[in-house]
Order: sequence, then C-alpha cells, then structure tokens
Amino acid sequence: MFSALASHLISVTSAFLMTVVAYRAAAQWLTSSETTTLANPTPLQYGLLCRTLGSSNIMGFLKSIQYVLRGTKRRASIPPVFKEALGIASVIYIFTHTVGGVDIWLHATTYSTAAMRPELFTESASFGVDFDSTLCPGSHTSKSKLPCLCSHDGWAFNYTDIIRTGYSTSFNESDSAFRVITLADEKDTAIVVPGSGMDYSEKTFVANTFAARAECKSINGLCKRVKEGAGTYTGNCSNIGYPTIPYILPEDMGIANFLFGFVNGSMAGQAEGIPDFPKGKWITQNPVSLVAQLRWSLHLNADLIINQGETTVDLFPMPWVTLYATCDLAYYNATVQYHPSTDSWTLLNSTLTDPGLTSILWAPLIYQHATEQLTGALIGIAMKNNAKGQIMAALNQNLGRNALSQVSGALQPAPAREVYLMRPVVLGLYPATPLLLLIGLLYLYSALALAMFIMAWTANYRAIVIPRELSGREEDSERSTLDLVQTYLTDPVPLLSESFPGWDGKDPQRSVANDPLDMIYDGGGARERLRIGLHVGQTRFGLWRRTGRETFTP
Repeated sequence: MFSALASHLISVTSAFLMTVVAYRAAAQWLTSSETTTLANPTPLQYGLLCRTLGSSNIMGFLKSIQYVLRGTKRRASIPPVFKEALGIASVIYIFTHTVGGVDIWLHATTYSTAAMRPELFTESASFGVDFDSTLCPGSHTSKSKLPCLCSHDGWAFNYTDIIRTGYSTSFNESDSAFRVITLADEKDTAIVVPGSGMDYSEKTFVANTFAARAECKSINGLCKRVKEGAGTYTGNCSNIGYPTIPYILPEDMGIANFLFGFVNGSMAGQAEGIPDFPKGKWITQNPVSLVAQLRWSLHLNADLIINQGETTVDLFPMPWVTLYATCDLAYYNATVQYHPSTDSWTLLNSTLTDPGLTSILWAPLIYQHATEQLTGALIGIAMKNNAKGQIMAALNQNLGRNALSQVSGALQPAPAREVYLMRPVVLGLYPATPLLLLIGLLYLYSALALAMFIMAWTANYRAIVIPRELSGREEDSERSTLDLVQTYLTDPVPLLSESFPGWDGKDPQRSVANDPLDMIYDGGGARERLRIGLHVGQTRFGLWRRTGRETFTP
C-alpha cells in the first residue's frame, strides 16, 4: 500500500511540479526577451514548451524530444530556456516512470505472512505455578522432624487428592490440572505448565513455575562384574562409593525396581522412604543425588537374546535386564514465557530451589511413586537400542518429568504477568532491494522538488502597474510579469486571447488578469463563435471567427 501511494503521489505531483519548473523558464525568458538574441524560443519551440510544461501527457514530452533529435538543418538552434526546461522535465518523467516500475517490481516480489498482534489482556490470568504454602506452613528446614508431607506411612498419606493429581499429571491425562513438558533446547529441562481448564492458546505471557533437570550415567560397567556363563553382571558398586548397590531385598528375595536417595552417604527409599535416612539427615542439598536400580524381564530364552551393550544394562542372569545409574537431579524456581504462534515455551531464567523446598519436592521419588513409570519408559528404548547416550537421555527426560509430575498435586495456579492477547494479522513482507530503491527515489524526488520551489521562490521579477481606470478598482494594482509568463508557458488560453481579441476596449486589462479564464473575451453571440476548416478563397486550414461577410466551406 505504501509503494502504491508513493507511486500515485508522484504521478499526481509531477504535473504540479512541471508548473513550478515553468517559473524558472519564465524568469529566463523574461531576461532573454530584453534583447533580440537567439536566446528566445521560436514559435514552434514555444508551442512545444507549452505542451511539455503545461501537460503531464507523455506525448507532448516525446514530441519535444523528437524535435531536439532533429538535425540542425531541420530546426532552429535551441535556446537555453528550452534546453533547461526539457532537461528538468526529462528528469521528472524518468522519476515518475521509474517509481512506477519499482512499484511493480516491489508488488511482484512482495508476499504475505501471518503474524500476531499483541493486545494487553486485563482479565485474571493464573497461568503460573506456585507451591501451595497452606499445605506446609512455617519453616521447611527443621532437622528435628520429617519434611512436610512425609511420614512413616507414606508420602502425602492424608492427602489422597495430591497423590491422584500426581499420577494424573504423570500419565498426561486430559483432565489433569497441570502438565509437565520437556524443553529440548534447554538440555531436556522439564517444566510445569497449566493443564485442563486453562485456555491460554491465544495469549503470550511470562509466568513463574518449577523446573527440573536430570543428569544420569550408567554405572553397570563401572562396578565390579560377576561372571555367569557367556556374560557378566553387576556384582557390587562399593568400588565407586555405593556399597549398598545392587540392593537385594531382605531374605535374599532378589533385585527389584528402586529409586534411592543419597544424602551425605546415607541411602533412603528401600523401606519407608524419607524416614530411611538417619534422623537429622532428612534435608537434602540441591541438586539431589539419586541411584536408579531398574529391572525387567526379557521373556525370552538365551538363544533369542538381542545383542545389547552390557556397558549400559546387564543381560544376566537370564531372563532379566538390569540398569544401574547415578543421577543428579536439580530443582529450579523458573521463569518461562509462552509463545502461542508456535505453541512453545521459553525458559527465561532459573535459580535452584532452597534445601527446605527441595526436600519436599523430591520426596515422592524416594517413596517410589515414579519408579515403575521410569522402568516402563526405558524398556522399549533399552530393548531396541544399545546406544548408551540414547538410553541415558531417555532416563534424564523421564526422571525430570516424573520428578515434577508426582509433586504437582501440591502445586497451585499463580498469576502470570505481561499477558497479551495475540490477534492474528496478515503482514506484507517487502524485499529489501526494491524497497530501499523506492525510498531512495522518493528522497531524490523530494530534493528535486525542493530545489525547483527554491528557484521559483527566488526568481523575482518586475511587476506591471495596472491603472485604476483599467482595473476598475479604487487605486492602481500590480501584476507580476513572472506569473504572467508562467501562465503563457503552461496554458494555451492567453495565446488565444491575442488571436481572438474582443475589440470591446477591455483587451488590455484582460491581458493581465489573474485568472486565465478572464484573459480572453467570451462573448455569447454567433459572431464570437469559432469555426474550423478551410476559409473560402484561401488554402489555409484553421480556426476562424465569422464576421458575417465571408463564406465558409466546411
């Protein structure tokens, strides 16, 4: 639209600018008219000047160019007033049509794209996440009692809704109050986002939430190995600082799935959860230290075992697959931003949660609320892929997600900030080259117009004094000769006033009228009407005014 408007304005103003150029030509002609030199235009040159300066018709301009291109034997010498006026007119015409061409180029290469326009959203927007402090009033760092929501009977034992919400979020159920997603661009950091009942699909906002990031590594190949048949399995991990791993159930009941927590060398999770820690060691640092012991059955005989890399998992004793891994899990107070156009989230900043809150957040893991989910998520990947990196990446992602999912029941919505409703709009994308060229042409055209105005403003000339008896006014008046000559160069009416005078005694004052409409006698009788054709007895074709005596051959 901008380019079309610019092209239209230049097309409209070019005709007006030509009349301004006529002031410059008028000043030159008045100066040269004081002598009888060749600096004055011939009648033909005057006619061409009048067509060029008084009309935006390109045909008149081309006729002037055609005249200049004639050989010197077929035309008179060209005076400066004609050369300069035609040169400036050429520049204006080139500008006008170049802008039109650039406008066509710009529109041919412009394309549209959908975008979003923000509008401030003033209604309530609880798209953030915060810990429900009503569940755990007071300090969270007391060493004399178990962390909030922890007991010998289980985690959140008296709050069944908290547990249900945790599993609902973990299994990504549609009616869950929260969702936990993983940000691949942020090292697989998991964040809590609003779930069911929160419509933020057309809004962008910044909100506080919780985040978690896990870094796990397999220790199967680092621990002492026990040989069995054609293979080996993990025997004991005391050589790397974990003497209780593998953890064997009491009464030698074998190895089961566990996610153990470690604080200052003490282990918890094998019996009652957090109470397994020695008294006073219930408060953990952040990141927390975990050891995963995950086992599942192949349901295959030895001849059908898929060749797996034993540095990641144990394939013996048959038919069990066992994974041992240490994990550093960090909990964060995070600030995120939502982008509705791509349905994506950006992590703006994050700080580690304090030890007291961390001791509450990691507790569901130590109570084994997420262990089976972790095992199920790893089975498919570990069974078909022997790449340690992919297995550990899957463990990182799922541990981070479940660490937040299981505690989501203890969270609550919180107000978001910088909330904007995003309205879809269609934007035109302009290529840089034609757009910059168009802007440059507009600046040059503006400079040319300004120069023409300055020259016209400074081209002062003498004035004609009109006696009061001719003007009919109470006192003498003046008429600028520059304005008169400019009118002669842009309008054919003054020339007709000399060819067809009124002979009523008012022709002198008509010759200096302010309005071209008042410069020619406009009688209403039949004798004042013009005819065109051949005059009888003559061989000249042209305009004639009837006198009543001559004959006329149409």
